[in-house]
Amino acid sequence: MTQGLIGTGSDLIAAIDVGTTKVCTVLARKSKNGFPELVSFSDAPCSGVKRGNVVDVAAISDAIRKTVGEIRSNVGIDVRSAYLGITGSHISYENRVDYFPNIGQQGVVTSDEVAQIPHMVSDGLSLPGRTIIHALPIQYSVDGHDGIKNPVGMHVKGLEVTTHLVTADSYFANKLQDTLKMSAVELKSMIIEPFASSEAILTQTEKDIGSAVVDIGGGTTDIVIFKNGSVVYTGTIPVGGFQFTNDVCLTYNVGFSEAEEVKVKYGNTNLSDIDLTEVVPVSPIGSSATIELRRRDLCQLMRERAMELIRLIDLKLQQGGVKENPNSIVYITGGASQLRGFYEMAEQFIPNCVVKRGFPDFLMGITDDLRNPSYATAIGMVLHAFNIENSVERRLGMSDSIEGQGLFGRIKKIFKLT
Repeated sequence: MTQGLIGTGSDLIAAIDVGTTKVCTVLARKSKNGFPELVSFSDAPCSGVKRGNVVDVAAISDAIRKTVGEIRSNVGIDVRSAYLGITGSHISYENRVDYFPNIGQQGVVTSDEVAQIPHMVSDGLSLPGRTIIHALPIQYSVDGHDGIKNPVGMHVKGLEVTTHLVTADSYFANKLQDTLKMSAVELKSMIIEPFASSEAILTQTEKDIGSAVVDIGGGTTDIVIFKNGSVVYTGTIPVGGFQFTNDVCLTYNVGFSEAEEVKVKYGNTNLSDIDLTEVVPVSPIGSSATIELRRRDLCQLMRERAMELIRLIDLKLQQGGVKENPNSIVYITGGASQLRGFYEMAEQFIPNCVVKRGFPDFLMGITDDLRNPSYATAIGMVLHAFNIENSVERRLGMSDSIEGQGLFGRIKKIFKLT
């Protein structure tokens, strides 16, 4: 398939998810049906990230090149720019309030002014050693009236904005960006991974009533919480699938790859499903002999780690206010969430909310392979990028239309000069 059959470069969106166990690149095409359409995707194993932090730039760059090369082979398109996911223990979050006295100077608040607010928040901050990833408006306040979701068209002089600010350690953010440079791919923007996952799972109604997405990845568990349609809380727990595997390594003195295979094949946190007599063969490091482990003991080890993680998740959900509404929905997603029995434990031990499995959606032409929790972040990044680029294009289109309308065009030029 050639690029001419796919569409022009401006019609394409690429997203790269750099995870603890793999790199996934998704290429999609913008459509006029409200959702982007899948063109191709590829993933490659990678161990260049630990707990969301880059530890091997070259390994990640190699994996990115492999995925980009496979897409080129499949559809004849070079991925020259992409959105990049970021997470890790170095990510910080805060809700802040800023006042912008110049908003509304044209008589009413305009959509262009609202669109510029995230940039205005970012530009007004000096955070040494930190890189701003997102400034997401939560609500607006006018003349003491709080809770305004959309101030466009309101007659005000000055606007107070509550924003959810997400920042990353600049050292780690720069290292992640270096992986793209080494792969000859230009960075369009970074996207915080739990927010991306929520774009692939939550409907707008679920964001409005109050919902959370818990994304359990290889190295971290990321949480994002929505209320009244906006992000109000994000958090990271430095525990993921890696820790489950590492427990097996340390307890039974086996190599990581064998421990991972044992976890995937025999792991189960529901002990009632396990035959008391079943055993699991493993080969300890430094020994040529094979020993047999009781599978129930292996699964008890995983259950203890799962219980620790679920309690930490529940604590984060309480901090984010999800438990205040018993109708709130908590979606469990991410590759490591697929450990047998984990979801049922989450249902049991995360009270006062509705717990559901989270599968990515909303991408036209999505394949069965991609409709898997381990791809929620990559698909969500494409969806978020699609929404952002569509919004920018609509504003530019409206601006061009107004400029061409005689009197209105001249009026706008006058305002530009003042």
